[in-house]
Amino acid sequence: MLIEPKIHATFQEMQVLHRHIEALATLEETEDSVISAFFDLRECTDALRSKFNQWSTIARSAIPSSRRASFDQARQETQLMFRQTWPDSVKSVAAFCRVGEKPLLLFLPFSATMENHFHVGELPAIFPLVQLKDRFYRFVVIINTDDSSRIFEITLGAISEQILASRPEMNQRVGREWTREHFHDKKRENDRRFLKDQVEIISSLMAKRGHNHLILAGHPRNVSALRSALPKELEARVVDTVLQAPNGQDYSMVLEHAIEAFIEVEQIESHSTVERLHQQLCRNGLATVGTAKTLQAIEYGAASELVISEELNIAEREELVRLATARGVPIEVCEGDELLNSHGGVGCLLRYRMDFLEPEELVSNIS
Repeated sequence: MLIEPKIHATFQEMQVLHRHIEALATLEETEDSVISAFFDLRECTDALRSKFNQWSTIARSAIPSSRRASFDQARQETQLMFRQTWPDSVKSVAAFCRVGEKPLLLFLPFSATMENHFHVGELPAIFPLVQLKDRFYRFVVIINTDDSSRIFEITLGAISEQILASRPEMNQRVGREWTREHFHDKKRENDRRFLKDQVEIISSLMAKRGHNHLILAGHPRNVSALRSALPKELEARVVDTVLQAPNGQDYSMVLEHAIEAFIEVEQIESHSTVERLHQQLCRNGLATVGTAKTLQAIEYGAASELVISEELNIAEREELVRLATARGVPIEVCEGDELLNSHGGVGCLLRYRMDFLEPEELVSNIS
């Protein structure tokens, strides 16, 4: 068996993105405004520049005159993004800029797409980054064919590692060294060894990276054989299958379908989290909803997971995700979930019931 590792480093690995979100969430507030700009690079540069200029002109009129000079300088520095030559693999860029006593200039390129969004305030807007992190967590795709198995690690919508496992050629030995019956025996043995090798590679990769999601792709026969060979702990992590073989050496279409499948799985998992939240509410259990109560739960250290709708208004969602990030509370972002929106668009699962605590205990938890 040939194992050929190929590394395709993404511009922002998940751990790096997590560190940036934490740093931005805890950024010290000053009198100078922070510009947060998210650019979809699938649009042409002139169109993006025009949209940013239109927005910044309107935003400037709402800023106190004493802070306009620093805003103008930050706007100019943000536009340095347009002078960069980004590789074709970069689909979007997040830019954060502040000038003054504690300046900030940060460009974050991503292989995943983000919608155009501009914001100015005392603190950076981090919800789009939290949403990206929640939507494109790491997962593994195995595309299995008769001749080889390609094992892809997907990070933020792009390939971060690829391992090729190929089975040895056997046909040339028929009639020369082996009888036909001997060949079939060797082929069955070779198939078992090839599946075992794949399982070892997958187990090692997922253990090393801490993956929880696995997608199998390829011809139905090959997918079924691999799935049957997986141990229970790995088989339980298979979230979907893509029964489509690659076109020759072109794996792009299969990978695109795998990413689409993963996004659908994420949406299903988000809805399941909302269902758990709702069930806990119905039994007066470990959950609370609404902006005020959710903020209180996070501040008191009672929240185990923040569940937030992307339809929640900008100011509230930024405050919630900033506090949750600073307190290390996991965040589940939901898209178009009517059940969550019926609860005000936000809630959280709890570690314990806050109404059982005495006031002095609540103060102690906050400190």
